[in-house]
Amino acid sequence: MQVNIGPFWMKSFRSGHAKKITKFRNGRQCPQLAHRLEGGLMNFSIKSLILASAMAITAIPAMAQDTLRATWTDPNTPQTAPVSAYMNVLQASAYRFSGGELDIELFPNGQLGDQRAMVQQVARGSLHFANIASGVLASLYFPELGIIDMPFLFKSRAHFRATMSYDNPFIKDLLDEVAAETGIRILSLHPYGFRNMTTKDTAIHSPADMVGLRMRTMEIVPHQRMMESLGATAVPIPYLELYTSLQTGVVDGQENPPSNIILQRFYQVQGHMAETQHVMTVGAVLTNEEWYQSLTDDQRQALLHADAEASYAHDGIGSIQDLLGVQEIRDQGVEVYTPTPVEMAEFREATVGPSREWAEEEYGKEFVDGFFAHMESFDADF
Repeated sequence: MQVNIGPFWMKSFRSGHAKKITKFRNGRQCPQLAHRLEGGLMNFSIKSLILASAMAITAIPAMAQDTLRATWTDPNTPQTAPVSAYMNVLQASAYRFSGGELDIELFPNGQLGDQRAMVQQVARGSLHFANIASGVLASLYFPELGIIDMPFLFKSRAHFRATMSYDNPFIKDLLDEVAAETGIRILSLHPYGFRNMTTKDTAIHSPADMVGLRMRTMEIVPHQRMMESLGATAVPIPYLELYTSLQTGVVDGQENPPSNIILQRFYQVQGHMAETQHVMTVGAVLTNEEWYQSLTDDQRQALLHADAEASYAHDGIGSIQDLLGVQEIRDQGVEVYTPTPVEMAEFREATVGPSREWAEEEYGKEFVDGFFAHMESFDADF
């Protein structure tokens, strides 16, 4: 089922609520964006002039390269890492479908910087593709995208695919607005996997066990607010620095999907895991919007076809890790606990309501209501 409620949030975004969003983006969250003008000049963006000037200097030479650059943070093990599977299939399929015109070079394992650096390079036009957590883009350039990082939002990978597709008017409007506002095109959104809590010494069975813990979160505001609602202290740390932070005791624990825990060997420095599955990590494949629009129709279709094939590979490897990853973590010596239905209800009660209240304050009630109306339109199918 689909509900076309794009006008709800678009109206809110471009009317009174736009003042709040503008202020938010030009404050602590997103100083990179210039003020959006109001009234009749609302569609005229100073930011667009700044971005266009920067691209005239840096992006055009970068886009003239024959070889396209793509990067992500995981090791290049496509048989076990979902994002690596996606990137390798994207490389092969884009080359094949374009007759060699789209030739992608891969830079795995954070070779070109952390995820924040990746987003900034895509915005400048010096990087063609980055596969990142969508919340990083939200924290840097487009706060409203953080709505998809709310706790207990998705029921399964299938539910994610159905609700986050470009086929949905609300999602298409949102992602088109991201491209127009930031110069970054999201090719597709992916379910990285449900996140579980891990700690070094403290077994987590319910929210009461988390009070006072220092828990690493991604640099994503909704994740931080969720952790605080559980009584823990949220400590944002870049992914590539997390292992050392756990090893040295900078934080007591962290939360990640099983695949990430295995790939980064967090089980070596953590003793407990609770299968809370409190948030679905949302992945986003980014490209530069000006470069994307400069492609011929055939090249663009080749890229989208390659993205579709790569997305199947990502979800296939991710599903395998969902089924086998927890047992592998257990085999590595981590004590794994599955909360009871009563305990899971406590996690939901502690996080869902406060997170929605926070979102309404930050993004505007009309936008949030529109998003949840979109999500609820799929309830009968899931």
